[in-house]
Formats: sequence, C-alpha cells, structure tokens
Amino acid sequence: MKKIVLCILFTIITTQFVSAQDKVYYGAKVGGNISHFFYQGEDESFNDRSKMKLASHFGAFAEIILNDYYAIQPELLFSTKGARFSKSDENDYQSAYVLKYLSLPVIAKYYVTKSFSIEAGPQFAYLLSAKDVIRDDEYQTNYGEEAAVIEMKDDLTTLDIGIVVGTGYVFDTGLYLSARYNVGINNTYKSFTGFDDHLQNGTIQFSIGYSLNY
Repeated sequence: MKKIVLCILFTIITTQFVSAQDKVYYGAKVGGNISHFFYQGEDESFNDRSKMKLASHFGAFAEIILNDYYAIQPELLFSTKGARFSKSDENDYQSAYVLKYLSLPVIAKYYVTKSFSIEAGPQFAYLLSAKDVIRDDEYQTNYGEEAAVIEMKDDLTTLDIGIVVGTGYVFDTGLYLSARYNVGINNTYKSFTGFDDHLQNGTIQFSIGYSLNY
C-alpha cells in the first residue's frame, strides 16, 4: 500500500509541475552506492566491525525547469543500502546487512553555470526488504558457499527519511552525471521496550542518466 502511495505522490508532484512549466525533461538513471551506517547503542564493537558496502540504484527522473537558474527534479529509484561486517578480531568479511528501498528524492537544483548544478532536497524511502547475510562454517548454500540469510525487516522502520546533497552536470546531448550524499535523519531501528539503539543510513551515490527529450 505504501509503495502505491509513493508512486501516486511522485506522479502528482510531477504532473503539477509539468502543467505549470514549459520545459520538462524526463529520463532514466543508474549508478553505484557506497553505503554505511551511523550507530549509537550498547554494541561497543558495532562501529569497529562495520565496513562500507558497494551496491546500486536505478530508476527514473523528471527535471522541471523553473528558470535559467532553478529546477526541481523528483525521482523514483530502487536503491540498495546497508553495510558489511567483519569479526571482532579479524578484518575478513563475516556478514552484511542488505536493505532494499523504493526511494523518492525531491531535489532542488541551482545551476551555477548552464551545465553545472548544486543539488539538495529531502528523500523518502520505503523499505522493500531487509536481510542479514551471514557467512559462517555452520551454514552451506547450494552453490557451495558458506552463508545464511536472516530476515530482519520486522526489526526496521518501514519509512526512511533523509536529506540529499550533491552536484550534477548535464551535457548538450542530454547525458547527466551526478554525485550525491544522502543521510537518514530517523532511526532505522524500530522502537522496542528496553531497546534504544540508534541506526541511520549513509550513502554516497554516483549516477549516470539520460534525458530522453533534452
């Protein structure tokens, strides 16, 4: 239900701006994520064991040109976040949190030049799935790799709210490059009695996109 609401919200925002503006560009984008966590809580080794994780994102965007300097760019993205973990006394990979989101960033863009922009705005992300992928001797997959998957979606909040900042560059051909950082501002962990650990997503994103009607 919430996925449908997000899609409807994306459509409404886009439609309202499209009806009021002469220049609207739309297209697709894809890119890489370098994700990590900000953690506060009782697990004193969490931050030492937590490592950055490589993942990806892809989706669609619409850029609504307001004037020569300002534009609004809502997007709808499938994005994977999380982190890798090592054993407390080793650097070898032991497990990983794999969090998959349907994200709706609404980005305000200021064009410093005709092509180069500074970007910032809120992001609303709906949690699609969350797994703890563990590699250990006691687990074995069909592929011969030692691993196990533990569902952890019930332990996490469904809606992740964040702030996005970054830069972008658009070429005359409609090719679009961007580099962004987004950080969650709410606790990713659900609140339980006697449990007050705090976890926030942090993600570096590099994207390449193309405006179909530039």
